[in-house]
Amino acid sequence: MAGQAGGPMRGDVPAAVLDPLIVDPADMRWDQEADVVVVGFGGAGACAAIEAREQGASVIAIDRFAGGGATAFSGGIIYAGGTRHQRDAGFDDDAGQMYDYLSAEVGDVVSPATLRRYCDESAANLTWLEGHGVPYSSEAYVEKTLYPPDGKYLYYAGNEKMPEHAARARPAPRGHRPVGAGLTGHVYFAALARAAAGLGVKLAQQQRAVRLIMDRGGRVIGVEVAQLADSAKGQHQRLYDKVVPMLPLKAVLAERSSAAARKLEEAHSIVRRIGARRGVVLATGGFAMNLDMLRAHQPFYADNFRALMRLGSLGCDGSGIMLGQTAGGETGRMSNLYAARNMAPPNALLEGMLVNPAGKRFINEEAYSGHLGLAIAAQEGGKAWLILRADSFWQAVRQSLFGGFLFFKYYGVPALLNFALGGTRRGATLGKLARKCGIDPAGLERSATEADTELRAGLADPFGKAMAMRKLFGQGPFYAVNMSIPNIYAFTYMFTLGGLRVDEDSGAVLRADGTAIAGLYAAGRAAVGLCSNGYLSGLSIGDGVFSGRRAGRAAANAGA
Repeated sequence: MAGQAGGPMRGDVPAAVLDPLIVDPADMRWDQEADVVVVGFGGAGACAAIEAREQGASVIAIDRFAGGGATAFSGGIIYAGGTRHQRDAGFDDDAGQMYDYLSAEVGDVVSPATLRRYCDESAANLTWLEGHGVPYSSEAYVEKTLYPPDGKYLYYAGNEKMPEHAARARPAPRGHRPVGAGLTGHVYFAALARAAAGLGVKLAQQQRAVRLIMDRGGRVIGVEVAQLADSAKGQHQRLYDKVVPMLPLKAVLAERSSAAARKLEEAHSIVRRIGARRGVVLATGGFAMNLDMLRAHQPFYADNFRALMRLGSLGCDGSGIMLGQTAGGETGRMSNLYAARNMAPPNALLEGMLVNPAGKRFINEEAYSGHLGLAIAAQEGGKAWLILRADSFWQAVRQSLFGGFLFFKYYGVPALLNFALGGTRRGATLGKLARKCGIDPAGLERSATEADTELRAGLADPFGKAMAMRKLFGQGPFYAVNMSIPNIYAFTYMFTLGGLRVDEDSGAVLRADGTAIAGLYAAGRAAVGLCSNGYLSGLSIGDGVFSGRRAGRAAANAGA
């Protein structure tokens, strides 16, 4: 039976996370044992494992798949200020300016002291990553973009240049991208994986954490895992590879692959127990790939999952969060998520006006993609259209086609697919266009008239849009590009932000009464962190380094 103390056991592999196994440590016979056990070997888990080893602890890292998680398929951006790369590029920045900006973005999700510590340590954390082989550069890109082009590795990753933020803190590019081609999260993770292996971290791949093991005093002392049989590992990995990197129109395939992987684990695994003399760190990522959890906290997105690009891997299944809950851990910010609408580039789209079904404009079109997506989702039915003059629309088409190969691959193709298949409409007048889209004609005409009146008078845009991006609507024809969340060709990027509540000094998982669970820590997207209120590029990996090192350090020194 799975509840008995002892060695490896075949069968009885649960389909989901179980309640903790309560044992007398003296009776336990561990299959493996280390000072620190890290569950989940992605970005945060790798940082936790490396830091724990550097603190002198022995470390075993467990991953349901082969490691890498969401990080390996990301852009690899880290948000940092006062770095040597900024100075080399001619930008004057420091931790104080970064703190002033992030205070508005992060809100109350962490204490001011913790945010300040993140800012103060960010440059040193970047140097720490470089010391472990992650390459960075001072080549800067200053135009608006979701991700800088190849050859450019420093950029404005958030809303730093928007007027309300520029008035608060001096804008500076703080998004640092690893040097490499395409999305360079794989470069970032590969360097950390090599560093961890070089330091002696033992990686246990294709082992799913089933439940925590606790002593009778309530301390976490180990993890029970389902270790996949060698004969099933190839098929298991192929199921994973079908889904990552997450691309458009893969949502149903991801669900099928996830179910098949779980079925394989249940049929071809043995149960093993791994002891943690000092602590267990949960670093399993978020729960974007768990529709049941997503439906419990954000049913609108669960209902529209076919239209989402859930950024991550099959390992983003919420299992670490659930493990923490079984031990009494409290969660927070579980309804918060990143839902991004990448509207530009092509930058000609910024000349348009984003409106809801009432025809009302509701946001600055230049806003960060994550802010745009959430603002669209907040409209009736998650519906919105970008209203453009004909010349702006066709300029966007030309930019999509002739911006170079990488631009075409990452920006042009998605834009063109939406133009062609997403329900784009043309109208000789705004009223005719509105009726084709199901928009209130009077509301749309009023919004366009107000925008034209303000522009002719030289007035500032009420939403803060740059003057260079504003054009008179004038006479038609006009185009409406469907930016609605349910539109599968609008490609909404999504991942979850909530997780286990943790002590901000140690990363220890907290109960509802605020007390810490002995021996249990959480990091990255499995925990409430810097980006759990809202995300901007680089803050997730930045928090993964910050919280991962924090948890690894605390676990390594617990009882040492």
